[in-house]
Amino acid sequence: MTGADAGGVLLRAAPGGETWAYVAFALSPAVMPGGLYPEFSEARRAAERVAAERTWLAALWTDRTTARWDLRFVGDPASGRVGAFLVAQVYGADRAAALGAVREALPVLERFPAHVTAARVGDTGRIARLLAPFVPGRGGIAEIRKRLTCRTLTRPWGAERVATAVSRFDAGAPSWTPVWAQLAAEPRPTVVSVCLEPCSAPAGLVEGLTMRAQAFATLAAPGIPDPLHGLPVPGDPFAAEAHRLYDTAARRYTGRLHRVRVSVAVEGEAPVPEVLAGLIGHTLAPESSGAVVVRPRSAEDHRVACGNLLGVNRDRQPEAYWQEVPAFLRPPAAGALWLSDPGTVTALADLVDADEAAAVFRLPHEEPGEPELFALERRAANPSRVPTGGTDAGWTDFGPGD
Repeated sequence: MTGADAGGVLLRAAPGGETWAYVAFALSPAVMPGGLYPEFSEARRAAERVAAERTWLAALWTDRTTARWDLRFVGDPASGRVGAFLVAQVYGADRAAALGAVREALPVLERFPAHVTAARVGDTGRIARLLAPFVPGRGGIAEIRKRLTCRTLTRPWGAERVATAVSRFDAGAPSWTPVWAQLAAEPRPTVVSVCLEPCSAPAGLVEGLTMRAQAFATLAAPGIPDPLHGLPVPGDPFAAEAHRLYDTAARRYTGRLHRVRVSVAVEGEAPVPEVLAGLIGHTLAPESSGAVVVRPRSAEDHRVACGNLLGVNRDRQPEAYWQEVPAFLRPPAAGALWLSDPGTVTALADLVDADEAAAVFRLPHEEPGEPELFALERRAANPSRVPTGGTDAGWTDFGPGD
């Protein structure tokens, strides 16, 4: 794909006349003065980094429903280093509106935490290559998603016979250093992409989650003794876990939230390495195994997964998204059989609160004495001027989705 230089803004025209605008930053860990902070402990520095990143993410939040940020870590086998990049995508009804959205977003976006050095990518051709460094082959791409667990109820609740729960990313302030180290060691070009899209809590979500949490609490407790045998009816073994998850979700998923998509892809036809994908999942959900590696199951799933990576999308793979949920339960009409209901599960599947967003969206950093994992980029003159530049005409099937 090619595109004319728009002062560091890559523009792509959608078939309907709308325009997507992309800006990118090359990120490096900031060099600490003197190499060491003897008066600060490593734990304190880590806590301050997490706090600074949370503050930056909170400032980025917008009610503009078409803004997305993609944090990309690109492994280079030749150098054994990792390139870190932030790609911001905004939308406009036309080219002028898209450029206006960029002007509005840049002042906040450029205020990176102090432990990160950011250099604006001024070449739109390079931005295009960051978006699509390669097109993954079948098996060469996967997503790390929240785990969906589906169980048959031992104690039916009205007409409902099935319970489905959505795990959460339960990492507190995880270190991504093991992931970055594994990425640097991969023998093939490899990309890890984390996409965040700001959103507000869907209307009625908290009420629905609260009702389901209460229902699962009832099912988890022993029931009234059987009048025929005089024995108490045992609680449903899965209901206690489902109650905990829905009760936590009802308290957490309010106000300002994000939608998330985590992808990992390798060049060529060989499958995504299990070690790297599993390491990302463990990093995000170390306590509950609440993350799962989802691989495309069909040609359409593969197309969607590639579009998510190459177009900064977060579309659902038609088959793989449902994980272990049986096919006959997936249509909305099957909701009468669910205590959880398909719509609630769909809403929770990629929704994250501030804690989860901070755990997923970790900016590059290094500690003294650790291996130097990241490629250092010389800080260039910042092309923050946004002129009325050119449009990338190389629109493909991997362009932005809904």
